[in-house]
Amino acid sequence: WLNGKFVKEEEAKVSITSAGFLYGQGVFETMRAYNERVFRLDSHLERLFKALPILNLELAAGYEVLKKAVKQALKENNLKDAYLRITAWQGKDKAEAVVFARNYNFLNKEDYRKGFKAIVSSFRQNEFSVLSGIKSANYLPLLLAYQEAKKKNADEAILLNTRGFLAEASRANIFLVKDNCLLTPSLDCGCLPGITRDTVLGLAGKEKIKVIETKLKPEDIRKADEAFLTNSLVEIMPLVSLEHKPIAKGIPGKITERLLQRYRALV
Repeated sequence: WLNGKFVKEEEAKVSITSAGFLYGQGVFETMRAYNERVFRLDSHLERLFKALPILNLELAAGYEVLKKAVKQALKENNLKDAYLRITAWQGKDKAEAVVFARNYNFLNKEDYRKGFKAIVSSFRQNEFSVLSGIKSANYLPLLLAYQEAKKKNADEAILLNTRGFLAEASRANIFLVKDNCLLTPSLDCGCLPGITRDTVLGLAGKEKIKVIETKLKPEDIRKADEAFLTNSLVEIMPLVSLEHKPIAKGIPGKITERLLQRYRALV
């Protein structure tokens, strides 16, 4: 779906002189569909539309138009379980938008049993920038952090903010478990207000697990009883090592597995 019409991927064209292409003036949302249902679609759309004025984008397509396009994208591509993305950007003369849905190699049981390995990235997140709170198309620091992790044989990179506190992973929010209490960086640390992060906070409340949104250091990960990462595609992924050293026993923790089980019941 490109600016109101469904087109074949090879026919979709954007201007190479647009501010979106040249400077990353755009915003996006990544979503996951389960059996034709996009999980928390309204939450994703609300976050997108809150970001538009921050980037000086005036999109002709309204909330309901994009919502319909997302659902229709699944049907057009004959998909039930899928990865979906909405992108809005500044075109040559006006703001533009695209929605696509595609098959995705989602992680399996063995991936969750093994968990993720992470490094502490050399790249920093600017917690004072308004961009840290939106899914900006200007994604270069996070992309480079992810590539840095891959070069070091890790699955993810943890970014600190300018004051040395944990912000987030390159593609996810981070949670720690210590003494049966859930800890996660507060939003003023420069992390994205993730939809899955929000879902986990709600689940923890229902499970009577104490949650503290606070300022954390890398050593807090090393001292944690458990750790996990969250985003719409990986859901809740155990984090089992940092800088190639195990976190606690180096295996997924009980609270992590419990929250993942509750999350799966929601989707």
